[in-house]
Amino acid sequence: MPRYNPREGDPQRYARAMAQQSELRKQCAGQYTVARICPFCDHKVEILYRGSHGPCSIKCPNCGEEVLFPPVSFRRSKTA
Repeated sequence: MPRYNPREGDPQRYARAMAQQSELRKQCAGQYTVARICPFCDHKVEILYRGSHGPCSIKCPNCGEEVLFPPVSFRRSKTA
């Protein structure tokens, strides 16, 4: 259970954030995605949407290991 409930703590801020998040979901709908998977326990750590993403270091919430991921760049492949 979360330690802080944003709905009760600041309802106006929560409503603004939810509106922004729903707009982002509409913009990202139907785009290509890539899931970053922890190499130690195969847990899905992050989902990336189309674009260029630099390298990042993430602590896996499942096994607790620090995982370094390489950069990812989405490109369209050229068909011959």
